[in-house]
Amino acid sequence: TDDETLEQLKSILIKSRQELKSSPPAIANALNLYNRYGEESPMLESLTTDEIRATQLDELLSLPSDLLDYEHTLAYTGSMPLEQLVEALRRHHPLAGDLKQPPAYRFRTVREISANEVYVVDQQTAQAQVRIEFADGEYNANDRVPASVYTSYFGSGMSSVVFQELREARALAYSASARYGQGSRLKDQNLMLGAIGTQTDKTVDALDAFIDLIDNMPESAERFDETVTALLNRYRTSKLSFREVIGAVRGWEKLGLEGDPRADSYARLQELQFADLVDFQREHVKDRAKLISIVGDLSIIDQAELERFGSVKQIAIDDLFVE
Repeated sequence: TDDETLEQLKSILIKSRQELKSSPPAIANALNLYNRYGEESPMLESLTTDEIRATQLDELLSLPSDLLDYEHTLAYTGSMPLEQLVEALRRHHPLAGDLKQPPAYRFRTVREISANEVYVVDQQTAQAQVRIEFADGEYNANDRVPASVYTSYFGSGMSSVVFQELREARALAYSASARYGQGSRLKDQNLMLGAIGTQTDKTVDALDAFIDLIDNMPESAERFDETVTALLNRYRTSKLSFREVIGAVRGWEKLGLEGDPRADSYARLQELQFADLVDFQREHVKDRAKLISIVGDLSIIDQAELERFGSVKQIAIDDLFVE
């Protein structure tokens, strides 16, 4: 029966949530979100186990239909002529009266700090997972191109500064990357992120080297030219598939952009100078207070050594997930 299926679903969901607490990747993700948002972490806003158990079938079935009482957008990709599509919508999707205004979009705000803070979860793992983050103001369309170049130059791909320095040159990482993520809509925060997976006994050295790279980016005009050339080639060869068009347009609308911004970005990329990249790093990245998250074995990692990076707080796994 439907009720039996619901009870099975509840059991599966509760069991999978318990398994998250023993999964190093899940713990690392939850710690990152907790460090970033504090008590407003999405992981702490999930339904509790008691709420899952108390959920009734009629409540679940009513939720999807209730959503249609709010203003909404319908997206269609296919070969049906517009007239037929409109007729089908009128037949199968009638609107009864005025629709409700949807709730305002909720912006999550990164914790404001004045100095580095280190959150640590003591967990026996094959490798330590380290994350470095900090917010940098709201989305600004003028930073679209330099932010993209910075990410490619500094932290994305095997030729980036982070990969070459931390993994190839110094053998401090199994994996290493960084990116400057612009907000996904107007008034959304930008976020600088760096991630590294390292041998547990190399955690302090890897963190030290990573922070130094973030604050004191190695400057190479040759690498800059290679980065710009690669991005220009990507603009020339990458096309939106017909299934991607609507999603792309919706994304541009959220950013307040009118029309396809790629032609303008391509032109601006051709004009960008190496000095523009250096200025971007100094203005948006250099010497910012950092949220540092570490999941690793504290019997191997020297906690006293971690304290030179900032105040250290050990976090219990149960504090990262709802019960």
